[in-house]
Amino acid sequence: MMGSLQSELQDEDVSFTQMTALYKVRAFAPISVTALAEMLGVSLPATSQLIQELVRRALMERRENPQDRREKLLALSEKGQQFLSVKEKSMIGAYSELFQHVRPETLDNASDAINALLTEARQPGTPPSPTAHIPKERL
Repeated sequence: MMGSLQSELQDEDVSFTQMTALYKVRAFAPISVTALAEMLGVSLPATSQLIQELVRRALMERRENPQDRREKLLALSEKGQQFLSVKEKSMIGAYSELFQHVRPETLDNASDAINALLTEARQPGTPPSPTAHIPKERL
């Protein structure tokens, strides 16, 4: 699955970091270059370079912040929105093909387990012990 995505991104000449930036900008637009760099965990110069390439390819737009003219705000362009839409449809198709023979109740159980995992992971508190996931018979 990931190999297919990687191959598709290479064909489009888009890195995983660029793809992540596109998703972050879509989710948080308008977003500053500094905030995006923090979210990506990438240096400001590297983020600026990444943005410059995405703007050059017309996937992203960079505008002046009306409240602070020194700051630039980012948003997806129409072409960027379409690009992500096509990629998402492709991924949905790949997942559909991968799971087409899995019984619905198995998918429901997996969905329930993933949702429980995400809920627990988002709750603040003391993390479980490092051996909490190991069956007792193996301890």
